[in-house]
Amino acid sequence: MRHLSRSILLTGAVTTGVLGLSLPAGAVGAPVAGLLADQPADAGPELLFLPNIDDDAGVCRDRARTLVEKAADREAANDDALYEKREQLEQEPDQEKAEAEWAELVRSHRWAQNETDRALAACNDAADDVVNGHADEADLARLRTRAWPGAAASARGRLTVPVRDADRIRLFIHRPGGSAPYGWEVVGPRTRLTAEELRHGVEIGVEGRDVVRDAAVWNGRTSVTLTVTANGASASAALTLRQAPVLTQLNTAPVREVLRARTDESDTYTQAFVGELDAALPAGGVQGPSSALDTQGDAWAQDIFEPAYTAVPGPDGRPHGMRVLITSVNDDRRVAARTAFTELAGPDVAAVHITHVPDVNEKSGYDSMGNLETVPPSPGNPHGRVVIGGDGSAPGATGPAPEMLTFLRAQGVQDPISLDTSWLTVGHVDEFVQFLPVPGSRLGWRAVVADPRAGLALLRDVRKKGHGGDLLHGGLPELEWPYDTRVDQRSVDAFLADTQFIGTNDRAAERIDADLALLKAKAGLTDAEIVRVPALFTARSLDYRMLETEIAGMEDGPEKEARQKELAGMRDAVAEIPGTVNGLVLNGGRYVAPKPYGPVLNGKDVFAEAITKAFRGIGHQVTYVDDLISSHISEGEIHCATNTLRDVFGPSNRWWRRR
Repeated sequence: MRHLSRSILLTGAVTTGVLGLSLPAGAVGAPVAGLLADQPADAGPELLFLPNIDDDAGVCRDRARTLVEKAADREAANDDALYEKREQLEQEPDQEKAEAEWAELVRSHRWAQNETDRALAACNDAADDVVNGHADEADLARLRTRAWPGAAASARGRLTVPVRDADRIRLFIHRPGGSAPYGWEVVGPRTRLTAEELRHGVEIGVEGRDVVRDAAVWNGRTSVTLTVTANGASASAALTLRQAPVLTQLNTAPVREVLRARTDESDTYTQAFVGELDAALPAGGVQGPSSALDTQGDAWAQDIFEPAYTAVPGPDGRPHGMRVLITSVNDDRRVAARTAFTELAGPDVAAVHITHVPDVNEKSGYDSMGNLETVPPSPGNPHGRVVIGGDGSAPGATGPAPEMLTFLRAQGVQDPISLDTSWLTVGHVDEFVQFLPVPGSRLGWRAVVADPRAGLALLRDVRKKGHGGDLLHGGLPELEWPYDTRVDQRSVDAFLADTQFIGTNDRAAERIDADLALLKAKAGLTDAEIVRVPALFTARSLDYRMLETEIAGMEDGPEKEARQKELAGMRDAVAEIPGTVNGLVLNGGRYVAPKPYGPVLNGKDVFAEAITKAFRGIGHQVTYVDDLISSHISEGEIHCATNTLRDVFGPSNRWWRRR
């Protein structure tokens, strides 16, 4: 039984049910109703309880794998039918009507495709009305009824919750020696506390049946009422409860495990990347190699789910709870995200599916979870704030998913900040900002930010030193087709003479400045917390290459000229130099960054030298890992290709404490 470290006592008024007369609370024979909560004083007046959605019973993972396997053919057929219908609608004379029909088809299609995801999420400890072992027992919040030694033999007690919350929480009464597993009997409409239980007090367990999803529907607060009757009189007491929120983990927390996508043994480039990555982990305090997840061929482990947690005060006051993996609502990540259920969910690990109704015009990439990061704690934001990228104020643009924003806001702890990432081709915040622990500093952390101006300054310095004719990407290995066409092998002079390249970086710098201004205003960030590292962006993305190929096959004429003008006007950015901020934060001041492949002077990469110096200034040591072919040319980097499980149950994670 959990240690009763504090008692909240609420004693109800005493009334008679027959005569309607009031009796003093201390009158002989008057019923006594009181509820006492078991939690530390610093947790506040509301009893905190967990959404009990992990799988301590260990029954869901095999079921999840079966569900996913059975879904494959059905979902593929659904996709084929949708594409066929799209082709039919494109032939309709009334295209306005056809587009409206298409929008509705997309929404119904997504609902059908997410049938399996809803089924996966429905399997957890709270899905049944039994306590599934001692670990599940530990996840119950505890309260007790106040002992009433003088209870008459006819005395009875009843526990109720508001009708509107009946499907949100579940109560158990502890009756050791009974037939219920581990002595925990579910409380139903007919459950009554006996006179003997009222005399000695009885222990009650509480579990939440789901996470808080929309504060306008339910904000996580409810109550339990005890009504005691005896000798024609009754008394009642109510105790307020609050369900623990879901909080995203912080990069400043110690890493326990690094995750990545399972690799094909024939993919020598990715195998080499994994080898270098794993070699860097021990120095960063991570025991064992990275763990491979079956993502069904999706390389971007960062994008499929966001690791989070939920916790309440444990027996010793430390956080007790479970990890919560928030799966992406991006349909492109749907199949890969199911690894959260098939390989990770289990004891003390839960996974959450958030239903998203898509807009046909939305940029679904905003809903990949590499686009969700968390600013560490700062004054006024004791638990940090989520940052999530999107279209900002761009006219007519959509994203990220409103359901995800509603979910994040509903937690009431890390109010999300929406940044403008529309200037990026991929559109993820992890492409330009990263947060690192810096013990002893004002806030205990720094924001590492991509700096295109500094990147251009490095190139101009290389030219000034007489090396403008050197390749921008120095030290490249021998590249086979098609990789040799994916790396821009022009000279420094050629890049500096390219107005599109310069314009892309100038625009990126302006947009980064605007996002930093927002972080300063809303998250407590100051110039003292910003570490700028040189970066270079390009408009020559995969989209650029596709349009370029299309133009090459067109006949001369106005249409081709219009497409050429469109190509020349492209400014949305992807990393030209593999992006430093898109790296991996380890423990003990270690950081894993992609090898930049910048210009080489006197045998040294000028970008690596500048990056190393910037990190050294905040006490961090950089290890460079080559992700050029494994990730970079596909518009991702090390952070995109990995995920982490961090220590989320240390003393600093007591979110209920007012700081």
